[in-house]
Amino acid sequence: MNILFVDQFPTIGGGQRSMLELLPLVRRRGWKAVVALPRDGALADRVRESGVEVDWVPCGTYTAGSKTIADFASYAREVLPMGNALSSLAAKHRIGLLYVSGPRLLPAAAWLSRRSSIPLVFHCHHRIRQPLAAALAGESLRWARARIIACCRFACEPLAPYARHCRVIYNGVAAPRWSRRGRDPMRPWKIGVIGRVEPEKGQMEFVAAARIVAAEYGNCSFVIAGAPLFSGPEYMNQVRRASRGLPIQFPGWQEDIGPTFSQLDLLVVPSTDFDSTPRVVIEAFAGGVPVLAFPAGGIPEILQDSRIGYLATRQTPEALAARICSVLSRGLRQMREVSDRALTEWQERYTLERFQDEVECAITESAVSA
Repeated sequence: MNILFVDQFPTIGGGQRSMLELLPLVRRRGWKAVVALPRDGALADRVRESGVEVDWVPCGTYTAGSKTIADFASYAREVLPMGNALSSLAAKHRIGLLYVSGPRLLPAAAWLSRRSSIPLVFHCHHRIRQPLAAALAGESLRWARARIIACCRFACEPLAPYARHCRVIYNGVAAPRWSRRGRDPMRPWKIGVIGRVEPEKGQMEFVAAARIVAAEYGNCSFVIAGAPLFSGPEYMNQVRRASRGLPIQFPGWQEDIGPTFSQLDLLVVPSTDFDSTPRVVIEAFAGGVPVLAFPAGGIPEILQDSRIGYLATRQTPEALAARICSVLSRGLRQMREVSDRALTEWQERYTLERFQDEVECAITESAVSA
């Protein structure tokens, strides 16, 4: 079977990393993968490195977050060229299944699926927040009789009424290649955020909380590792300005996050409801690093407070700071107990092999039922 993987971004975020991790599965099964992207870039380079062919589908660039009426009008003009491009790719590569990772390409993919009887699987990595966008994606899924894979229940909720089949498959990650270093009681606590720098990732809330924590716990240092991926530098500049006078390091984007992870005593995930289940939470589980997060999006589905991590009581800097202080006050032994349970949770529920196996079942079911 030939599978066309389609994504709306040329850069590598969490959803794109999930797609890259499925390419070895396709090869093991004796299937063939082709990846269609809007333009060249880091994602295309990684796909080629894996030995998979890259092709192109037009998809415009839009600002992150809520879309305007002008955005929708511009998008409407793009749907037909998208559909024609996907149709040409399907014929060129003799595609037997469409695997779409971005909602912008869903209407065009649904048109091709319905017209050509090619089964369609949509991997939903984020909750579609605008009602009009959710309705457009949902009706496309209904029309194509598509199947949904969702990274969490929270992401799937707006689309569930439209789909005959919606399977929640939580992300999985490989075993880390790094080991966490032992804590030297003489050095400051190191607390950090890792990931792309965007408003929905909450770096501004982290900086505000760090200022409160630094005033109460003088023996702390902070890290914000990452860079903007889907937007300009404005938010990053705002975060840097807000952090003046604080012991915060900005090491930038880390292709290999192991060295940063290995130095952390506590990973903070201050994501908003725009996010779903950040992969970095599961990566911390696998690496034995304690996680403290906002109770936002799909995070409470995978992180149980005080058992395998910590949740702030509210999504405010003050609540985040209070939870950080309470965790530090409990000491290293209690934090290690929590991170040890989180490691067991990863081994049982969130390995890369489990993720690949469940996605393989979803693909096979879609292909058989078509």
